[in-house]
This record gives sequence, C-alpha cells and structure tokens, in this order.
Amino acid sequence: MEWNPLVPELVVNSYEISKKFYTEIFGFNLSFERLEDRFGYFDLSGAQIMLLQSPGADIYQINRTGPNGKGLHFQIELNSISELLSRLQAASIPLASEITEEWYRAGEIAHGQREFFVADPDGYLYRFFEYIGERAA
Repeated sequence: MEWNPLVPELVVNSYEISKKFYTEIFGFNLSFERLEDRFGYFDLSGAQIMLLQSPGADIYQINRTGPNGKGLHFQIELNSISELLSRLQAASIPLASEITEEWYRAGEIAHGQREFFVADPDGYLYRFFEYIGERAA
C-alpha cells in the first residue's frame, strides 16, 4: 500500500456506523484497522482517509472551539459517479446538493466535471465528481 503524504483523520461518533457507511455506501476499502482503538484506515482508488471514534485526548474533542469541519469538504474523483449515486439512493441518503456540471478555469483551459455533495453520518461533507473533459476558457 502506498501512503499519501496527506491523509485526513476524522473523529466520528461511532466507528462501526462510519465504517459501514464508508465501505458499503461510499465504496472505500478497509486497508487496516485497530479495533481496540476504534480506528480504521480506508482507501478509495488512492483517496485515503482515517476514521477514529471520539478518543479521550483533549486535542480530538469535537466540542472544542473552532469550525469542527464546517467550511471544509473533501473532493474525490471517481471514474463514474453513477454507482455511488445508486448506493446512496438505495440507502435513502439525501444529497446535500443537486448533481451539476461545472467548469473550473485553470489558466486558459476549463476543466469539466459532473459533481454532487453528500454528507457522512457525522456531517463531514464530500464532493464526488467524474471528469468530463476540457475546453478553452
């Protein structure tokens, strides 16, 4: 397994609920876990994330001052978003946004993607997208 230089570790209310959601709904693979610590390391086509159930250390406390994940979202590129959309619909999980086609300029080129936002059980926000090409900006 190749480790990414930046891997977010999210504090969750229930490791078991989050593990099930991330594997069965989002489609992540469990790379390894330490059940005694209620911790897991997950991968989805190179997008890596760690989940940790509310540890006792003060640094991890969700109720400390600060944004607690607000103003932050995670973007993950998929070959196709249709399979994930089907799993979300089958599980009656609402999208946080409509599915849209967006074009983002980078210099003289605009990169297109079909995208949507959805939250996990703890409210962490994700933008999943599939690349649809490029055109002149």
